[in-house]
Amino acid sequence: MEDFKVGDLVRHGSLMWEDTPEYTVWLTRDGDNIKITTEWKTVQALLDANVAEANDFSNTGKHSDIVKVAGVPIGLYFEWQQEGITDDPEAMRRRLNDGDYSKFRTNGWRL
Repeated sequence: MEDFKVGDLVRHGSLMWEDTPEYTVWLTRDGDNIKITTEWKTVQALLDANVAEANDFSNTGKHSDIVKVAGVPIGLYFEWQQEGITDDPEAMRRRLNDGDYSKFRTNGWRL
């Protein structure tokens, strides 16, 4: 069995990996890295996926150093970016801990 390199999968640009009625997954080559982007076709599909992830999340299980805490619609993310929230860890923490944004959370941990 051969080891694949990033260039074997995506030679340049982006490749649609999966397309469903709810979302499309894109693989984009960035140098030697692959960026995976999920485009949700409806906000409800994203919220449903967040609920499913939250229900599957184990608060007591073993976790790595990086744990997904939220799924945010891309348009809202860019709005937050314009407000400077995405570049300010404390502002992002407050935003994601705010009850008004609880449907974006994928686990019950507080940040």
